[in-house]
Amino acid sequence: MLQAALSVLALVLAHAAKTATHHPRAVAGYTQDPVCIKRNCVNPLVPGLEEFGSNVLMEYEQSAWTCQTSQDLTMRSNRSQVGFCEKAISYSFSVPEGADQESIIQRQMQRAVTSYVAHLRGLGRDFWDYQKPWESDDCVQAVWRMACYTHFPRCNEKSQAAYLRPCASACKGYLQACQVNCCDDGAKCSFTHHKKMPDGNVLIEEGYDPHNGPSAHCTG
Repeated sequence: MLQAALSVLALVLAHAAKTATHHPRAVAGYTQDPVCIKRNCVNPLVPGLEEFGSNVLMEYEQSAWTCQTSQDLTMRSNRSQVGFCEKAISYSFSVPEGADQESIIQRQMQRAVTSYVAHLRGLGRDFWDYQKPWESDDCVQAVWRMACYTHFPRCNEKSQAAYLRPCASACKGYLQACQVNCCDDGAKCSFTHHKKMPDGNVLIEEGYDPHNGPSAHCTG
């Protein structure tokens, strides 16, 4: 059973790698301080924050969600043989509303894997060496957790249809674990950015919930 699960996970990772190649690796516009040496300053700064230039957190806030339990994820991942986020999630989580919840969970799993693979590539790591992130170093584990927290948010007990962003503390844990340094004040977890797009439109990007987890106000 475990071998079959890992085999299917490898196929999911291979598919994610093809998708992940569209993600940019460098961040433009940072200060050019000759004394400072940038480290792991990639785009997006935090795993799962953006996909193809769009803010994932803002996308998800525009969707309606429905609560599950961690046992639901375990049961479904056992049937689908793809339990990539199972070990990262110890809370009742939410997924987008829809009739076929099992397919939706698999789609969310795919998005989490894609975020994970893309970010490892941005950090200059070969994802084939990290197919079991829960057994890897602190940086890889932080990438994995942020990907899973983003796409499998905590169930919002006050408003079950609402999305709960990852906690700023989880984001800060990633920045610390991967020793991210952008040589300016750009490496922040709670922020509001105005980003001018090539078509002239302005994209407003918002960061992570300012609370520390575990919290009923955020995920992580």
